[in-house]
Amino acid sequence: MRSGFPRRPPPRSPQPCPGDHPPGFRAFFLPGDLSRAFPLEMPFVELDTNLPAGRVPAGLEKRLCAATAAILGKPEDRVNVTVRPGLAMAMNGSAEPGAQLLVSSIGVVGTAEENRGHSARLFEFLTKELDLAQDRIIIRFLPLEPWQIGKKGTVMTFL
Repeated sequence: MRSGFPRRPPPRSPQPCPGDHPPGFRAFFLPGDLSRAFPLEMPFVELDTNLPAGRVPAGLEKRLCAATAAILGKPEDRVNVTVRPGLAMAMNGSAEPGAQLLVSSIGVVGTAEENRGHSARLFEFLTKELDLAQDRIIIRFLPLEPWQIGKKGTVMTFL
């Protein structure tokens, strides 16, 4: 280390927030100015499909919202769902009917073990709702950090 430069301590990882919390609540204490708890909730689910709108079951967005909340252990009123039917899509070189699901969230889609369980339950839901074979569905999981979600004129880190 060159002289004149102060040694910086290594960054600390978030620490679990102590205390009792309702189901689905995950909170952390962050070091420094951010040492306060915030809920790590707000999954985003985007379903893209080349199925025509008339072949997508009515009310699918609400059922997908409820299923996602149950699967991820998040409150339903915090799950954000978008369903986009009728898209020009090719999967595995084929334009046959198919769907791609993107699930992004803070804290619950970050490991292979978590996503294996989520995947099994989401595939079960989607194959029944869309009447598609499993090989015509792809699910992508994207872990998010609180600073990547804007809300109320700021980001989740500061809410």
